[in-house]
Amino acid sequence: MSVPILGSGGGMVNICVLMFKLFGWLLWWELVLCWYLLLGCWWLMRAMYWDGPRAAWRWWQRRRATAIVSGGA
Repeated sequence: MSVPILGSGGGMVNICVLMFKLFGWLLWWELVLCWYLLLGCWWLMRAMYWDGPRAAWRWWQRRRATAIVSGGA
């Protein structure tokens, strides 16, 4: 007595359906992982080229303001 492994239909059709589902699943996870990678790169670029220079500029302005108030000492 043979027991079908891939369902009641068995054979080449069921293997093709399984491969199609697997391919769809892999494409979905590629999309999700690429989206997270893109989002992570965006935040990294923002921190390097937007937040970092702004924080440095604010620090520099505070440093200059305290030096002027304290008379350069």
